[in-house]
Amino acid sequence: MSAFPEGRFYEAEFPELDEVVVVQVKRIVDMGAYVSLLEYDNKEGMLLLSELSKRRIRSVSKLLRVGRTEICMILRVDKDKGYIDLSKRRVEAEDATLKEETFAKAKAVHGIMRHVASMNDIPVEELCNKISWPLYAKYTDAFDAFRKHINEELNMWTALDFSQPGMDLTAQADKIKDDIEINLRRKLIQQWLRLRAKAEVSCSEYDGIDAIREALLKGLEASKEDCEVKINLVAHPLFVFTCTCRDKTLGMATLDEALTTTQKGIESKGGVFTIRSKPELVGQDEKDQEGDESESEEGSEDEKQGSDQEAMGELDEEALKELEKVKLDDDDDEK
Repeated sequence: MSAFPEGRFYEAEFPELDEVVVVQVKRIVDMGAYVSLLEYDNKEGMLLLSELSKRRIRSVSKLLRVGRTEICMILRVDKDKGYIDLSKRRVEAEDATLKEETFAKAKAVHGIMRHVASMNDIPVEELCNKISWPLYAKYTDAFDAFRKHINEELNMWTALDFSQPGMDLTAQADKIKDDIEINLRRKLIQQWLRLRAKAEVSCSEYDGIDAIREALLKGLEASKEDCEVKINLVAHPLFVFTCTCRDKTLGMATLDEALTTTQKGIESKGGVFTIRSKPELVGQDEKDQEGDESESEEGSEDEKQGSDQEAMGELDEEALKELEKVKLDDDDDEK
């Protein structure tokens, strides 16, 4: 294994102003936090305290944690001194969701570049110079170019030159190509995406539990051959809707359909349906949302308590029995 740097994902050495980036918190200080820019060879930046949240900050520890990744916007870049200032509060939810997707793709591309560079004992940025960066320039998205190459929709090698810029890698070109082809088939073809949404489903009518059951089962009918929907009870009345598939667009549409169908089903029975979080991608190293300001302290606690249930799989009788128990308890309290 070579002791070369991690390397940057993109050709530009520094991010642009207003660019949305992914950072990892390294150290929390009075004025904010020092972070490393994961896409830019772990360059150091400062996440300012005043740029953490749009709301009044009661506890920095609830918003930041060392080792945690955050999505931020670039406020200032001094390329000569290497200073980079960032903001978390200026990133809109839609931009954060989009960034999670593009970062996952870029990370997969760079992971292949790093692995193949290490196998061939060359600096990763030299390999990026010949392969991933030209693909970004020609196709906008190197990940999609890789995928289309594997699916034989294009031949990416015709667009690449191993002799320049930088080191001449022509002599190693055939081995590098073979190594990349193997890694592409191992890592890209088998890649699955997990998506999740949360909603509150309740009904205070006499047959409320049956109404909830029927509505959720209707939601499960949104499942497709390549995208199965699962619904789990977190903590009454909160349910989590998940699906796993290779196509994000299909996954988002499927979850939207499951939510809409469930909503129509429960409201037709006099129940209440409220979306807590819209469909979103969930990473394998999913961070907890302890400091998420969009939910109350009570709501966050409910999610923690229900995390074991969330891993159960599809909606089952045990979850519904748990609901019945809650409903019976509520009825006893009213008496």
